[in-house]
Amino acid sequence: MSMHNIRFDFVCQRHVPLYEQLCHQYLNRTELNISIGAESDPQTSQIRYFIEAFATQAQLEALADNIASDFLLSVWLLHTHIERIEQHSGQRKLFKIKPLHPGLPLYFCQHCQPLFGDNQQPSFGNINLQCHHCMGHEKLSRDEKSLTQADIVLMANRLINNKSLPLPILGLTLWLTPPAVIADKQVIEASQASTEMPYQRPRILICNPNSLNSHFIVDDSQVLALSSIEKPLIRVRPSSDHPSLLAPLYDIQFAENRLLVILTEVLRQKGINWLHVTSDIEPHTSQEALLNKPLRLASINQHWLPITTLSDGSIPLPTNVTCLHDEHHYQDGLMAFTANTTKTAITWQVSSAESAAKRATSVISALESTIIDESSNAGTSISTSLCALNAALLRCDATKNSHKPQFVKNAAILYFSQHNGCQIVTLDDQSQPELFFEMPNLPLSGYEICHRLSESPQKSLLDKFKQLFSAEYNQLLDLHIQADDGALSQLMAVATLIIGGYPVETAQRVTVAELADKFVALAMAHHGNNAPRIDFPLTKGAAHRGLNWCKTLGTLMSFKLAGETNLAKLAFAFHDSFADYLSHWIEHLDQNIGVKQLVIAGSEFANPLLAERVQLRIGKNYPLVVNPLLDLDGVNIAIGGLYLKQRRG
Repeated sequence: MSMHNIRFDFVCQRHVPLYEQLCHQYLNRTELNISIGAESDPQTSQIRYFIEAFATQAQLEALADNIASDFLLSVWLLHTHIERIEQHSGQRKLFKIKPLHPGLPLYFCQHCQPLFGDNQQPSFGNINLQCHHCMGHEKLSRDEKSLTQADIVLMANRLINNKSLPLPILGLTLWLTPPAVIADKQVIEASQASTEMPYQRPRILICNPNSLNSHFIVDDSQVLALSSIEKPLIRVRPSSDHPSLLAPLYDIQFAENRLLVILTEVLRQKGINWLHVTSDIEPHTSQEALLNKPLRLASINQHWLPITTLSDGSIPLPTNVTCLHDEHHYQDGLMAFTANTTKTAITWQVSSAESAAKRATSVISALESTIIDESSNAGTSISTSLCALNAALLRCDATKNSHKPQFVKNAAILYFSQHNGCQIVTLDDQSQPELFFEMPNLPLSGYEICHRLSESPQKSLLDKFKQLFSAEYNQLLDLHIQADDGALSQLMAVATLIIGGYPVETAQRVTVAELADKFVALAMAHHGNNAPRIDFPLTKGAAHRGLNWCKTLGTLMSFKLAGETNLAKLAFAFHDSFADYLSHWIEHLDQNIGVKQLVIAGSEFANPLLAERVQLRIGKNYPLVVNPLLDLDGVNIAIGGLYLKQRRG
């Protein structure tokens, strides 16, 4: 009977605790002479988990079936591979990890979920169903353990009768219909000083995954991500002309714990396909719920990346750039981030900005408060962009440890944020930074925007627009912009009103964030790649370039005046043209300083279409760099600050 050496590979974007612990379990199969391994690629930071076995063909086929069943899909899994090998390279001892829980890091698995979560099973609704595979029953809070099937059915009936259901143990409230104000308590508290309630993109819990395509526009990669063990929130648009899903974009999610699995199944039986969700952190909220922060993902170059990481974590200490500081603080208005270095790692902690301020009133609330940039741009801070640039390029190669100072050079970043500036910043071959471009903030009132347009060469277009589209013009006059609205979102919000993308009959004052979402949703609805060209001309200031936004808005007015009624085409054209202009600007920078590494970062790249068009227009010539171990806008800024050349002011 012939024996074979086979290796099963799981290549992942970042660590997957489930896969690590499964490797440990498979080590116990001594009859298969199993060895395991986890290798990191220093160039890409990818992790390759592998299981090697020496066994007969029949044993290996059975092992392959077991592995396919046990290694549940992770959103961080890039690809799998099976190959015949000459000899083992793995180890027969456990990885150096410290599991947080007994069993696997799951609330449920493929063994127990079909039993307690399927209404056809006799054990349906048994939240305490024991599972020796994942041990999910041991991860329940005391309040969850006390629930019976009858209790959960009662919850479902209460939700149907009252239209809402507070679940303090999960820190959530479920709603049958959109609540009057969709806003998380934390967001409200953090913004009480502002005059307007911040717009919160609606969050949806899917009760019936089989009906998903009837209500939302989702592709295969999004469905796989939603189904993964991480149960992330994915930004999607509703089906066209949906009778009740009226918001432009939604963050949708599948049930992530045992209580929600059972509750959504009860509701699915009653014909309810989805629920609205708001966060309500209260004293009764379980520690598990507090730790299990929502994971909101964006798709960047066909990989998923957290928009902002809300949980604590660590990465191996990078070896390719010299770390200059032991600790760095950053906050974006809602969350506070602290990064620290040790001899072997960078760790970070995340908390609400409010609680961070209570702990230390002297906490640095923004980088700019204590840092003066070592650049010629005295009037404009580029610290945040430089932090994001540094963080994206950090890599760890355990075989290399240079004692010479190493700094990032010949690099550029497109940093477009909804919290900070929207900038293009470069580092030359001497690691000297320069601000090439910054998107200007618009005036804070629609009246002032119209006044600026009337004083520009766009005056004649504005006069015609005012005459022919008086309702849209009046909407624009009523617009109020908050100072902390991102500059790109501001421009998209005004563009939405100019093209007539927001219903005129809507009386309530609309926010920049909602208008920007509407503009993005319109652009996503466009079919094809052909679109008119929108102008994004640069202006040359004393220190850096800006955008002649009057000309950009004037171009949109001219298409509207010419009779263009396809709003999706205009919104798409805005995105595509902007990406094309960015491409030309990067080519210009490449000729001047030699751009060897181009980073993209910032929460604006959570806009799926902007990320897609930038990838298509720029990525083919300049591969877009992100740090696969970090996020787009949050932890990366705190970590990048550890590498920031600075002098104290």
